[in-house]
Amino acid sequence: MKFLPLNTSVLLDLKRNGYNILTSKNTVDHESPTWYPLTVFDVNDYLLNLDCKASSAPKEEPSILVIDDALKNIDEEQLQGEVFIEINHLQELQDKINFYGKQYTCISNREYYDFAFDPKRVLIRNYALRSGNHLLYFAYINLNYSKHLFDEIQDIEELAHSLICLDETQAKEWLSTHDITVVQSDISIYDKDAILTIPSCGEDQQITIPLKNKDELVYNLMHTEDLLQLRDLFWIDPRIQ
Repeated sequence: MKFLPLNTSVLLDLKRNGYNILTSKNTVDHESPTWYPLTVFDVNDYLLNLDCKASSAPKEEPSILVIDDALKNIDEEQLQGEVFIEINHLQELQDKINFYGKQYTCISNREYYDFAFDPKRVLIRNYALRSGNHLLYFAYINLNYSKHLFDEIQDIEELAHSLICLDETQAKEWLSTHDITVVQSDISIYDKDAILTIPSCGEDQQITIPLKNKDELVYNLMHTEDLLQLRDLFWIDPRIQ
């Protein structure tokens, strides 16, 4: 992964790779926003949904740059900020699918795994959220789990607005502020690209991490103090599960 200065060449390259929107958690008047590329089904519908959500929660509205509009209407010198780019991410995704296939020998057999535990689905979902290529995930869901498509579109687009990527210091502060001591990963907890969620439990319920958890490559639980020693970059879904 890397950050590239926003310019016409980068926008054209993103468009060629199927992206149609850039989104940023920075405000529209920020001098150097950080942009993340997305691929959405319909740009107009996506913007309309954002407008509806902004009317009820204006502080959560992200900055949006439509790539086609930027190419047509914004001069090179007016483009500001940096774009987060995943390097060779499709090949990396395929490598992970192949690796997980050694652990889950029926990874390509849709009848062997249910929707929630399908390792290939979890991998593609993870990739889609980090890279912004949502259409790849939606195509997979439509082909294999069509009855889940509508819910998954809603979930992915909602999470795309709230997903955060923090360095070690930021992650430690965020976890401490929210009093989180255990997290759950989507793909292997030892993978730097794992997206972490906060498992929910009742006030009198305690989360126990099973000994065999380390043998699984999806949905691993780990104490945050151990997690913070693994790497220096953390993808976090801040929603309580």
